[in-house]
Amino acid sequence: MLSRRDVLKTAGLASQVKVAAAQRRKFRALVRYGTGASVRELSLLPIQPREVVVKTQASGVCYTIVGGLLSNRNATRASIPNHSGMGVVEAVGLLVKRVQPGDRVIVPGTPQCGQCYECITGRADWCQFLSTKPAHPIAEMSDGMPVFADGALGGLSEVMVVPEEYCCPVFTSVAAAELTMLGDTLGTGLAAGHNLAAIEPGSNVVVLGAGPVGMGAIQAARILGAGQVIVVEPIRARRDLAMKVGATMVLDPNAEGAGLVNKIQELCKGPTDRRFAGGRAWDDDMFAVGRGPDFTIEAVGGDSFAPKMEAGPDPTGILPLRQAWEFTRAGGHITTLGFGQKGDVSFPAWQFANRGRTFHAGQQGGLQMLRDLPRYVKLIEKGVLDTKSMVTATYPLERAMEAVQAVADRTQVGAVVTFG
Repeated sequence: MLSRRDVLKTAGLASQVKVAAAQRRKFRALVRYGTGASVRELSLLPIQPREVVVKTQASGVCYTIVGGLLSNRNATRASIPNHSGMGVVEAVGLLVKRVQPGDRVIVPGTPQCGQCYECITGRADWCQFLSTKPAHPIAEMSDGMPVFADGALGGLSEVMVVPEEYCCPVFTSVAAAELTMLGDTLGTGLAAGHNLAAIEPGSNVVVLGAGPVGMGAIQAARILGAGQVIVVEPIRARRDLAMKVGATMVLDPNAEGAGLVNKIQELCKGPTDRRFAGGRAWDDDMFAVGRGPDFTIEAVGGDSFAPKMEAGPDPTGILPLRQAWEFTRAGGHITTLGFGQKGDVSFPAWQFANRGRTFHAGQQGGLQMLRDLPRYVKLIEKGVLDTKSMVTATYPLERAMEAVQAVADRTQVGAVVTFG
């Protein structure tokens, strides 16, 4: 008869054998090194006790990585780009408890340790594990050059090596290309509508920008029962897609020009100005709610490169921030999700202090991944959340740079690199 100690010892040895086998494997990844990026064969290095080896199935390209990948600046450290992905667990370190081999996992850009101050106070999107992520290489090239994973993930790779704090197990048959969108862009917009803005039924919502982040916010507004969802987007194809997934009206900021703020306020002023009949005073005096949306979600950001599609009116991304402030009603909510703005934005001091608007800065939209991602998967399964329409093109690893270029050019909304 085997003792409990013998059983545990045998199980531990079996686990170590599996981990060792995984660590000897060769795999391919997009590697940024020197002045360019190319697909290279790498050798996996030994993993740490709290790390997980994931065989990648899909990884959605995020606009925030295009500046580094398409620049010609010299990178002295070899690294695998992208900060989200989705796949199947191949091996786990000896101390891993959250997942086990065979699990499908979404690996989002923000971890959830569940123990730091931010996690226990309800802001897992600011999990402090972000600042303690491992800085050791996960693989090496044939010449021994160490290779690191950007964002602790390195999604554009056949294999991801990630701390377990980044793993969210999902028990579903939903396609990998759709699931990976939840780990970053689409999930950010969804979480912003649910968690930060907390959109209310029947409310007026304006979404600035209909990229994949904005599309998530549009769908959140629809799912939560917003009465009106107005989307502002310069690219016609994106305006059309926005209407498909939940917008009730779309506006071209180039066509509206300086009249955009007033038009949105008029569209969101309510049926009456009789304040004691549940209406708003439309004169916008200091003590009136005034015209404008209840919830504004900005998902524009700044341009890293000039788009090949229709360009917006301000490549710095400052104008949408200012407009969001101007047209949102007193007491309304403004959530900012854009990235890469260039410059400063200012507001009238008395309005900032006294008009009652609430600002939400959207680090991944307030996503609490262990709670939220399984919920979003259920919404996909029920046909409530449209992720199929969000994946507008897929690419094999060999064409990963084409996917990056398409995102930079704005010719695709959801460009996903998939792995066989």
